[in-house]
Order: sequence, then C-alpha cells, then structure tokens
Amino acid sequence: MHQPSDRIRRDSQHKQPSAAVDPSAPEKHRARGRRGVVAVEAALVLTVLVPLMLGVWEVGRMVEVSRILQDAANTGARIAAGGNYNGSPATVAVVQTAVQNYLTAAGFPSAAVSAAQITVTNLSSDPWTDPCNALPLDPFSVTVTIPSGPALNSLCWNTGMFTGTSQLFATVNWLSANDARAVVSTTLPY
Repeated sequence: MHQPSDRIRRDSQHKQPSAAVDPSAPEKHRARGRRGVVAVEAALVLTVLVPLMLGVWEVGRMVEVSRILQDAANTGARIAAGGNYNGSPATVAVVQTAVQNYLTAAGFPSAAVSAAQITVTNLSSDPWTDPCNALPLDPFSVTVTIPSGPALNSLCWNTGMFTGTSQLFATVNWLSANDARAVVSTTLPY
C-alpha cells in the first residue's frame, strides 16, 4: 500500500513549475484572435442581413401603399356608381377629387397625391363620359396610378428602391347603379 507521502511526491513530479510557464498567455492570444474572427463574421453576416431587412421593409411598404391605392380606387368607383354625390352629379372631376381626398386622409405625401393619375373609363357600348350619365348596370373602371419620379419616391422609405417598381396602380371594375335615367311608369295597369 502507498503511503500519503508517496502520493504527494508523485503529484509533485508531474506538475511543472509555475514560474516557468505563464498559464494566461495562451488565453490572451486566443481572445485576441477570436475578436478578429467575430469582426469578420459580423461583417459577412451584416452585408447580407442589412439589405435583406431593408428589402423586406420596402416590400412591406409597397404592399401597404398598394392596399391604400386599391381602397382609393374602390371609393372612387363607389361614388361614380351612384351617379350623384352629396346632391350633385358624379362627374369625373368629382371622382378624382374624392380619390385625392382619400389619399390625403390616408397619409400620402402631397407630391404623390397631386401627381396621381385618376381615370374613369366607360366599358359599356353606351356613349358617356361622366358617370352621372351612365345607364344602370353600365360597366366602368376607375384606375389610380402613381407615376415614377418624385411622386413614387415620396412613398418609398428607402432611397434604393429594392422592389424595382417603376409605378404603382390600382384598377377597379364596377357596375353603375345610377338610377337617374331609369324610367318608372306611374300608371297602374288596372
């Protein structure tokens, strides 16, 4: 059996003298090298991650703007379909003003609202230019377009335009519900 003094002597033979080797030296060297690796990894990851995040942000903004344009076109078509708006005939100018008011209320910048191209197109065989002159169930469309340039740039959050969009538009097809030109007989068939 070994005696305790033998074990102490054996352990001390395997240990190296502490004065000869600085145990913290390799750790310091590894820490400095690791900081450089972290910087390189961050640079590589951020060159991919930042444009990806900006692209998602811009696509989200374009989806939001497209939805607002669609709602504005729906509002214009609803007004045009009625034939009258606030007691006056629904003309193309009335529809355009209503759509511009909707865009302004939705928070669009004035550059986009003033440059918006709003058209009301008669899709029927009946000749009319203003929706107030449409026959019941005449099809028509309302299109709202934001052209490229300052108008479109005012809607973008990023200056780089990651989406590659040159213009935004929304079109709504609708049927006239104008009953001003409907003829109703007032005589009863007794």
